[in-house]
Amino acid sequence: MAWVQLFLKRRVTSNYMRTDPDTQLMLDVKAGDQAAFQRLFDRYKKRIINYCFRFCGNSAVAEELAQETFLRVYKAAPRYRPKAKFQTWLYKIATNVSLNEMRKPIYRARLDSLDQAADDTGQGSAADPAVADERLTPDALLAAKERDRLMFRVMDQLPQQQRAALLLRVHEAFSYRDIGLQIDCSENQVKTLIHRGRQRMKKLMASYWGDRHE
Repeated sequence: MAWVQLFLKRRVTSNYMRTDPDTQLMLDVKAGDQAAFQRLFDRYKKRIINYCFRFCGNSAVAEELAQETFLRVYKAAPRYRPKAKFQTWLYKIATNVSLNEMRKPIYRARLDSLDQAADDTGQGSAADPAVADERLTPDALLAAKERDRLMFRVMDQLPQQQRAALLLRVHEAFSYRDIGLQIDCSENQVKTLIHRGRQRMKKLMASYWGDRHE
C-alpha cells in the first residue's frame, strides 16, 4: 500500500503544479531559487499586511507579523510539500502568526483604548493605510473610521477561531474547504463558526448602536 500512498501524493503535487503557478514558485524556492521567493513576497506582501492588520489594528505590528509570516515560509521551504494551493498554505501561516500575537496580554485591555487609539495619527489607527481611499470626503472618511472602530471592537470580542474564519471568508474569499485547512477544522465546523460569528456580531453591533443612541 505504500506505493499507492506515494502515487497519490505525487498526483496531488502534480495537480497543484498545473493549476497554481504560485505552488511552482514555492517549489522553485525549495530548490534554492531566491528570485522565486522575491516574486512571492512582492505578490503577497501587501495582502498579508492587510490581513494581519485586521487582527491587531496596528500598522507597525501588522508589518512585523507579515515579516514573520514570510520568514516562516522561507524557513519551511526545505520541507515544503504542496498539499493545498500556495495561497491557502500562506494564509494558514499568517493566521497562526496573527493569533499568536493576539494571545499576548497587551491585547486583553485593548477594547477600552480603541477609541483613543483611533484618534492617533500614528500607530494604532483603526483606518488601514493600505486600503484607505484618498478620494473620500472628510465626512466619508470619518464615517469609515467610525465603522472600522466598531468592527474592531466587535471582532475583538469574538472567539479566535470564529474571528479567523470570518476574516478568511469575508475579506479573503476563501472556500470553506480552504478555511478548514487553514484553521484545522472540518468544512461543517467552519460553516458553524462563521454562522455563529455573524450572529454574535449582529448582536454586538445592535447593542453598540443602541448604546450610542440612548
